[in-house]
Amino acid sequence: MFKSCSSLNDIEPLKNWDVSNCINFSDMFSVCFSLKDIKALENWNVSNCTNFSGMFFGCYSINDIKPLENWNILKGTDFSSMFFGCLSLKDMKPLEKWNLTKENNFKDAFESQNIDD
Repeated sequence: MFKSCSSLNDIEPLKNWDVSNCINFSDMFSVCFSLKDIKALENWNVSNCTNFSGMFFGCYSINDIKPLENWNILKGTDFSSMFFGCLSLKDMKPLEKWNLTKENNFKDAFESQNIDD
Protein backbone atom coordinates (compact mmCIF):
# COMPACT_ATOMS: atom_id res chain seq x y z
CA MET A 1 0.00 0.00 0.00
CA PHE A 2 2.76 2.47 0.94
CA LYS A 3 5.59 0.36 -0.43
CA SER A 4 8.64 2.39 -1.46
CA CYS A 5 7.26 5.65 -0.07
CA SER A 6 10.77 6.52 1.03
CA SER A 7 9.79 10.00 2.26
CA LEU A 8 6.77 8.84 4.29
CA ASN A 9 7.32 9.84 7.91
CA ASP A 10 3.88 10.74 9.27
CA ILE A 11 1.30 7.97 9.52
CA GLU A 12 -0.80 9.64 12.22
CA PRO A 13 -3.76 9.90 9.78
CA LEU A 14 -3.90 6.07 9.82
CA LYS A 15 -4.53 6.01 13.57
CA ASN A 16 -8.27 5.38 13.29
CA TRP A 17 -8.29 3.12 10.26
CA ASP A 18 -10.50 0.07 10.65
CA VAL A 19 -8.23 -2.77 9.57
CA SER A 20 -10.13 -5.44 11.48
CA ASN A 21 -11.05 -7.37 8.31
CA CYS A 22 -7.60 -7.19 6.70
CA ILE A 23 -5.76 -10.49 6.37
CA ASN A 24 -2.63 -9.38 4.54
CA PHE A 25 -0.28 -6.58 5.58
CA SER A 26 2.70 -7.84 3.57
CA ASP A 27 5.03 -5.07 2.39
CA MET A 28 2.60 -2.39 3.61
CA PHE A 29 5.36 0.01 4.70
CA SER A 30 8.22 -1.74 2.94
CA VAL A 31 11.16 0.53 2.05
CA CYS A 32 9.68 3.54 3.85
CA PHE A 33 13.14 4.72 4.88
CA SER A 34 11.95 7.86 6.69
CA LEU A 35 9.24 6.18 8.77
CA LYS A 36 10.27 6.34 12.41
CA ASP A 37 7.19 6.74 14.58
CA ILE A 38 4.63 3.93 14.31
CA LYS A 39 2.57 4.90 17.37
CA ALA A 40 -0.43 5.47 15.08
CA LEU A 41 -0.63 1.67 14.63
CA GLU A 42 -0.84 1.01 18.36
CA ASN A 43 -4.60 0.36 18.47
CA TRP A 44 -4.99 -1.33 15.12
CA ASN A 45 -7.05 -4.51 15.32
CA VAL A 46 -4.88 -6.94 13.36
CA SER A 47 -6.50 -10.03 14.85
CA ASN A 48 -7.61 -11.39 11.46
CA CYS A 49 -4.29 -10.92 9.71
CA THR A 50 -2.31 -13.98 8.71
CA ASN A 51 0.45 -12.36 6.63
CA PHE A 52 2.78 -9.73 8.11
CA SER A 53 5.72 -10.56 5.82
CA GLY A 54 7.89 -7.58 4.96
CA MET A 55 5.49 -5.16 6.63
CA PHE A 56 8.34 -2.89 7.80
CA PHE A 57 11.03 -4.26 5.47
CA GLY A 58 13.80 -1.68 5.02
CA CYS A 59 12.36 0.85 7.46
CA TYR A 60 15.81 2.04 8.56
CA SER A 61 14.51 4.68 10.95
CA ILE A 62 12.10 2.67 13.12
CA ASN A 63 13.69 2.28 16.53
CA ASP A 64 10.69 1.63 18.78
CA ILE A 65 8.18 -1.17 18.22
CA LYS A 66 6.48 -0.76 21.59
CA PRO A 67 3.27 0.39 19.83
CA LEU A 68 2.94 -3.15 18.45
CA GLU A 69 3.29 -4.96 21.77
CA ASN A 70 -0.45 -5.49 22.33
CA TRP A 71 -1.28 -6.56 18.80
CA ASN A 72 -3.31 -9.77 18.69
CA ILE A 73 -1.32 -11.73 16.10
CA LEU A 74 -2.74 -15.12 17.04
CA LYS A 75 -3.82 -15.89 13.44
CA GLY A 76 -0.50 -14.73 12.00
CA THR A 77 1.52 -17.38 10.19
CA ASP A 78 3.97 -15.40 8.05
CA PHE A 79 6.27 -12.87 9.71
CA SER A 80 9.16 -13.39 7.29
CA SER A 81 11.27 -10.28 6.73
CA MET A 82 8.81 -8.26 8.82
CA PHE A 83 11.57 -6.06 10.27
CA PHE A 84 14.34 -6.92 7.78
CA GLY A 85 16.71 -3.97 7.44
CA CYS A 86 15.36 -2.04 10.43
CA LEU A 87 18.86 -0.93 11.35
CA SER A 88 17.79 1.43 14.17
CA LEU A 89 15.72 -1.23 15.93
CA LYS A 90 17.52 -2.43 19.05
CA ASP A 91 14.86 -3.65 21.50
CA MET A 92 12.63 -6.62 20.67
CA LYS A 93 11.18 -6.85 24.18
CA PRO A 94 7.81 -5.37 23.22
CA LEU A 95 7.11 -8.49 21.15
CA GLU A 96 7.43 -10.79 24.17
CA LYS A 97 3.68 -10.41 24.70
CA TRP A 98 2.88 -11.77 21.25
CA ASN A 99 1.08 -15.10 21.42
CA LEU A 100 2.73 -17.35 18.87
CA THR A 101 1.00 -20.70 18.89
CA LYS A 102 0.75 -21.50 15.17
CA GLU A 103 3.40 -22.74 12.80
CA ASN A 104 5.03 -19.38 12.22
CA ASN A 105 7.47 -18.33 9.51
CA PHE A 106 10.03 -15.90 10.93
CA LYS A 107 12.64 -16.34 8.18
CA ASP A 108 14.81 -13.21 8.17
CA ALA A 109 12.24 -11.41 10.34
CA PHE A 110 14.91 -9.38 12.11
CA GLU A 111 17.78 -9.46 9.62
CA SER A 112 19.60 -6.15 9.77
CA GLN A 113 21.45 -5.80 6.48
CA ASN A 114 21.38 -2.58 4.48
CA ILE A 115 18.66 -2.42 1.85
CA ASP A 116 19.24 -0.50 -1.37
CA ASP A 117 16.23 1.07 -3.07
